[in-house]
Amino acid sequence: MPMNRLFTTLATSLALATGLLFSTASLALDTDRKQPISLEADAAEMDEAKGHYIYSGNVIVTQGTMIISAHTVEIIMDDKNNIDSFIADGKDADQAHLQQEVESDSSLLEAWANNLVYDVNADIITLSGKAALHQRGNQFSGDVINYSVADEKVKASAKPSSKQRVKMIFNPSN
Repeated sequence: MPMNRLFTTLATSLALATGLLFSTASLALDTDRKQPISLEADAAEMDEAKGHYIYSGNVIVTQGTMIISAHTVEIIMDDKNNIDSFIADGKDADQAHLQQEVESDSSLLEAWANNLVYDVNADIITLSGKAALHQRGNQFSGDVINYSVADEKVKASAKPSSKQRVKMIFNPSN
């Protein structure tokens, strides 16, 4: 095999492997966001005129295979009455949690953080405060994890003042 073709094949394989590793929520979110949303909570505050909803106390949001559980969940709507963002907060040791089945292989994506923000319009999930993301045996952790659904990119960071460092565990058998 000529050297340039070998390089192209290796580069393509590496790009494919990287895409599979980092393609956590993108496949599931596309179909799940078309499903109805179910919410359960101990209390709710709604301001329909402003498109602002706050659910508190053992909140569970379900949409398709996506489940968000948190102490509080705030939903902000845009001018067209579409969801602009979900903001989920944990309380004390109970972090906000997101889980979702990925369509490509039925694996389970799980994410935990003190604060979880899903910006629907920007297609970005931001986890902050002892953030962790797990899928297919691979794990990310750090102070902040940003996941761009459209670009299938993960960016984890640690705050300069924090003793926590970014950590990734990659399971090559997956």
